[in-house]
Amino acid sequence: MPLTLHIKNPKFYLTLLAVIVLYAVVLSIRNQFIGDILTMVFLFAGLSLSWNILGGFAGQFSLGHAGLFGIGAYTSTLLLTRFGLNPWLGMVVGGVLAAVVGGLVFYPCFRLRGIFFCLASLAFTEVMRIFSTHFRGLTEGAMGITIPFKEGLAHMMFRGKSGYMLISLSLMLIIALVSMIIKQSRIGYKLVALREDEDTTETLGVSTANNKFIATLISGFFTGCLGTFYAHYTLLIDPESVFNVMFSVEFALLAILGGIGTVLGPIIGAFLLIPIDSLIRGYIGQAQQGLSFIAYGALLVIVVLFLPHGVVSWLSKFSAKIFRSLPGGSAQAARAPIEPAVKTAAEHPARLVFPPILEIKKLGKSFGGLRVINDFDMIVNQGEIVGLIGPNGAGKTTLFNLVTGMHRPDSGTIIFKHHDITGLNPPHKVARLGVARTFQVVKPLAGLSVEDNVLAGAVERCPNIARARQKAWEIIELVGLNKYAEVKAGSLTLGGRKRLELARALATEPDLLLLDEVMAGLNPTEVEEAIELIRGISKRGLTLLVIEHVMKAIMSLADRIVTIHLGEKIFEGTPEQASKDEHVIKAYLGKEYRIC
Repeated sequence: MPLTLHIKNPKFYLTLLAVIVLYAVVLSIRNQFIGDILTMVFLFAGLSLSWNILGGFAGQFSLGHAGLFGIGAYTSTLLLTRFGLNPWLGMVVGGVLAAVVGGLVFYPCFRLRGIFFCLASLAFTEVMRIFSTHFRGLTEGAMGITIPFKEGLAHMMFRGKSGYMLISLSLMLIIALVSMIIKQSRIGYKLVALREDEDTTETLGVSTANNKFIATLISGFFTGCLGTFYAHYTLLIDPESVFNVMFSVEFALLAILGGIGTVLGPIIGAFLLIPIDSLIRGYIGQAQQGLSFIAYGALLVIVVLFLPHGVVSWLSKFSAKIFRSLPGGSAQAARAPIEPAVKTAAEHPARLVFPPILEIKKLGKSFGGLRVINDFDMIVNQGEIVGLIGPNGAGKTTLFNLVTGMHRPDSGTIIFKHHDITGLNPPHKVARLGVARTFQVVKPLAGLSVEDNVLAGAVERCPNIARARQKAWEIIELVGLNKYAEVKAGSLTLGGRKRLELARALATEPDLLLLDEVMAGLNPTEVEEAIELIRGISKRGLTLLVIEHVMKAIMSLADRIVTIHLGEKIFEGTPEQASKDEHVIKAYLGKEYRIC
């Protein structure tokens, strides 16, 4: 049967029309000054798109991309001037070298977050500038390297601006296409999830360091390639012109202005800012140096105050209405039925014989001189619900952190499904074995929709994004959030956020689910709904270890109760036995407690 492509999304046709218009404009322009402006617009749009893969999608605010840009420019230039290598091949070599250097330098820096990563990347650019200045035998130092002009497409050199405009436009569109593919792929959902919260994303089985490394390689490759184009456009490179930290600032600024983390945002930012800079420099020249930065700053202040999510967020409000009114604009992809994301009880005959799934032996953990967990022993059998209770500060959440790899124990062992996971770190390694958790303080990926939150949990287990999306929808319906699928997670009520966190954990297909106070702060109706939901999940075959202070809930749910006090286990037995045990009553329940 022949393959037939049915494209119903009107965005595709509008994007195709925009591309055709851009090429038509480029081919019709004869004015050299306007041609120069457009060439720089396309070049910096491509550079901002490249930066956006790491800085926008993954949230790693880099000021080191000027270093990668300069590596690409110097590599291709040296290969051309010293070995006569074709600049197109030099572009690929320069891009690969920039990607490799960027990966090697940035990977150890991924342990740093926020401003600290930013400063480390800034130092990289400065080191590259100093290196290129002082190693004159290789780089000609501050004098720079002049590229001999040799006209022709094969040499990436032209007498007019049309050839440069076409190449820069094509490179920009290639990077935009790659960015779009990444954004809609499994790795794209992982990147935006870690941008929102790295610790939470690790517990979903996602290796944040590895995914940031992949983003760095892609981002660095394109940045290096564009450095080659810039060198052949200016025909002169020197340390101050290519290893200029203001380039890195500009790459980021364009994305922030247009809409960071979007594909269209960096392009819009370039079309807004680069002409302003070029016109100011063209008509005022050196008379008012720095005036372009004043214009940049003023425009940035306006955008931050009135359009905090970039110009693209303002445009999307109007475009959404237009797209919905067009044929196919409101159509949603069909969601075919898939296998249940959570195994059913029938698939878990082991539930009837209760073999151990988690064994904790002589576990100990101290923070400074404070002993938080002390010689703690516990067994969780497959298919049961175990309640973990105790006063605040007893060590319950610390125990969860030790099991999931967020902390390393000082002593003892943790066995999960016959695997020794004691001190296994980072947490994604534990999650991939089949352990999922929620958090005492709810951690939704606030900037993402409900659907994208659950997708972030599903993508690691699914072979493709289509299957992950359908699994996510099945779980969203299971927890009753289907009406809020497109709502930002940060806008949900507390009850909704707790359901979302539970759904996100279920999407990882765990064998053991750790619930940390999922009913805290809920009203009585929400508590009853949560109890029924957890019972339903348990009937599907999952093993649950539950921390809870709502005694009515935990006593009605749990098969066994384990009580912890000052880091030590003081009781283990049935809920009824727990309610009558003197140690439990004295340490936690109080004399007034009775099972309802």
